[in-house]
Amino acid sequence: MFKGIAINADDGAIDGNREVLARTLDRAVTLGFDAVELGIGACNAIRGGRVIEVELARTRELIGRYPLRYTLHLPGALSLVHNPELAAEVMESSLQVAARLGVEVVVYHSAQIALHEPALGLAPLPNEQELRARWQRETVALRRFARRAEELGLILTVENRDPHLWEVAALARHGRPAHDLLAYHQGMSLDRLCEQIAAIASPSLGLCLDVGHAFLAAPYWPEPDLLAAVRRVAPWVRHLHLHDNFGRLDDRSQTLCDRLIFGEGDNHLPPGWGHIPLGEIVALLAEAGYDGWILTEIRPRYTPYLAEALSNTRALVAGIRPTS
Repeated sequence: MFKGIAINADDGAIDGNREVLARTLDRAVTLGFDAVELGIGACNAIRGGRVIEVELARTRELIGRYPLRYTLHLPGALSLVHNPELAAEVMESSLQVAARLGVEVVVYHSAQIALHEPALGLAPLPNEQELRARWQRETVALRRFARRAEELGLILTVENRDPHLWEVAALARHGRPAHDLLAYHQGMSLDRLCEQIAAIASPSLGLCLDVGHAFLAAPYWPEPDLLAAVRRVAPWVRHLHLHDNFGRLDDRSQTLCDRLIFGEGDNHLPPGWGHIPLGEIVALLAEAGYDGWILTEIRPRYTPYLAEALSNTRALVAGIRPTS
């Protein structure tokens, strides 16, 4: 049985302002959400990689006022592949913050994307040996921090990533076709991430399944069957990010307004607004015994529709197809 339905507290919208965070938590309680996923940047509790005790205490006091449970999303820029010493310091501090805030699940974005430097013209595409080295570096680090999470009573999860048109363009500039994308962005692969998690074999490490990212990535998989992939990886899923999109990469749309109109990109729409087979995904996870949170990870632009997002998510859990 699922733990309940959570909502994200968006880092960008809160921007470190505790008054805004308080309003966000007020709204979550009023609407009837069971938990909130905090972005660690909203807490102001880490500076230069180190924990700031007074800020941590303030955040703990604030979130303790509410009858909510919490999960924690780590910085999107945190990469256990790039600048590993600083990344390790930030990860350790983040896990300490998570434990002392009493959160249950911590979310880390896979760092298996090797196209940033090639896209900027700073480096050629990495060869197979370099790609293997990146994979090994992150795996070693995740093994270490899975042990640390276990010591602190946390569940650390690795979130699958989504493709972007700039990555396809980077490949094209280096004479590679779009269908080669998965080789250079292995964080898009549910199967590969679960291979990594299985190799580490820690009870405190699992997959954060982001269904929106997976829906966009599926066309680049060797077998582009989203539901079949979810069925395979369900035993490793420890956290769920649920939102909707139309399965189209970001093309010319520069704003969320345009993305909504044209149905492009990782929109993080309320469930039921897009084309993702969310009901089938929730049913597959339930069948596999998933007992974690369902986090409706919605862009701040759609805050006026959070009641609808919650209602639609409850309908999905009940096996009812939402309409909008």
